[in-house]
Amino acid sequence: MAPSDRDADNLNFNGSEFTAADSGHTATPEEVVATALSFFAEQGFSETKLEKIAKASGMSKRMIHYHFGDKKGLYIKTVSHALQLLRPEAEAMQLDSAVPVDGVRKIVEAVYTQITQHPEAARLLLMENLHSQDSNDSAVAYADESNVLLNLDKLLMLGQDAGAFRPGISAEDVLVLISSLAYFRVSNKFTMKNLYALDLGSEANIEGMKRIVVDTVLAFLTSNIQNSGNSSYLAVGAKATEPETDDSVYNFDTDVFTD
Repeated sequence: MAPSDRDADNLNFNGSEFTAADSGHTATPEEVVATALSFFAEQGFSETKLEKIAKASGMSKRMIHYHFGDKKGLYIKTVSHALQLLRPEAEAMQLDSAVPVDGVRKIVEAVYTQITQHPEAARLLLMENLHSQDSNDSAVAYADESNVLLNLDKLLMLGQDAGAFRPGISAEDVLVLISSLAYFRVSNKFTMKNLYALDLGSEANIEGMKRIVVDTVLAFLTSNIQNSGNSSYLAVGAKATEPETDDSVYNFDTDVFTD
């Protein structure tokens, strides 16, 4: 698989290009990581062989060890690359309006579109979460360099201060909601197609899912659900206390349905 220019530009490596003796192809570490993304996303960590990545990328197995140490080192770089691919560009989140609803809509569309454009990166992260190779060594791959949460947090504060958004919702709450729906396209694509003839990969349904995500987030922010008194639905950080729940906010008077 030939990596895109953007895939290569998003990687940061030092080192020269090397040519695999058996293929004559000049390969860079960036190309190896882009190739590895396809293999790891399709076959997982355990089933992926360095020999196959070496042959497909054009870099010798010896030089792969030189650049990445071992398969785990290459995998960590690949996870980091996948995360980077899924981060929206700053320009995509540039706000053209001072209206919080418009700003949130733009960020939701940017996050959703980024996941849609890089299904292999999304699939690799899904597999990583299901069959985690997590360790202290791989923690560096999860450094978040995007401004998604910061921008969402600012918009939520503006919207809540203006009375456009209800209180008790954090940027993390919104990001989880966006990601859940966007990743659903990747994780359930074949199930939905085989069971319900619903092709989530079609252009029409990619656009339709985007509208679902945007409308769901905006409805979540602007609904008339009673304030529970919590600052968010989710607790952030290992030592964070679990948010209190008050099920009474969801109670409805069912007498209206009786004679």
